[in-house]
Amino acid sequence: MRENVVRGKLKRGEAVYGMMISEFDNPVIPIILADAGLDFFILDMEHGAFTLTSALHILQMGRLANITPLVRVPDGMYHLIASVLDAGAQGIVVPRVETREVAERSIAAMRYPPLGVRGVYGGKANNDYQPVSLLEYTRHANENILAIIQIESKTAVEHADELLSTPGLDGALVGPWDLASSLGVDPSEPIIDTMTQKIIGIAKRHNVASGIHVGDPARIKHWQAQGMTFLSCLSELEMLRNSAYSLVKALRG
Repeated sequence: MRENVVRGKLKRGEAVYGMMISEFDNPVIPIILADAGLDFFILDMEHGAFTLTSALHILQMGRLANITPLVRVPDGMYHLIASVLDAGAQGIVVPRVETREVAERSIAAMRYPPLGVRGVYGGKANNDYQPVSLLEYTRHANENILAIIQIESKTAVEHADELLSTPGLDGALVGPWDLASSLGVDPSEPIIDTMTQKIIGIAKRHNVASGIHVGDPARIKHWQAQGMTFLSCLSELEMLRNSAYSLVKALRG
């Protein structure tokens, strides 16, 4: 059974680097990201137009390429979480979490009894189509699914202590753009950094990883220096766009 390398590194306090896949429905992308040396990707099913079938193809290619495939689900509901785990996701990112109830419900959907309520269908994409022993498989899955919630609002920051103390939580991912939107300010305003720093401190206190998704590698390195270890930079769409702009500037400059 496949180990979750990213979860293991985070538990040891090591930094991991990844990228969002948000636009292009093509299983080649995980191969490229793995070959480049990234640790994980987050398939964005909150904002991306992916079907469950197309997600399965991308997630399975990620597993074969030995890059940890994660999914950002549209919401922390059982049917949205369990289906992509069965399709091969090794972790879930739940957006817009503001209450302990939602955090607990989301994590329960990721884990099999006695730690959660996930229904069992082993031997599918969730185990590389290999036959499984029930108790061995469920124990292994419970130990390897990465559970991440997103902190994306003023309310979430205010309730961060109760959110990040949720049993079974592995990490919190700050979304600075949505956080800024909830405050009615630009993401560059100092209050966003202040709130992000607060999340780092609370995460350390509860022994969970903290992280951020931004488009600037320099900002990623800044937040890593502050103690963040779950680090997501750019999406494949942004990377293509940035490269196209740079190419045209080089050709016409």
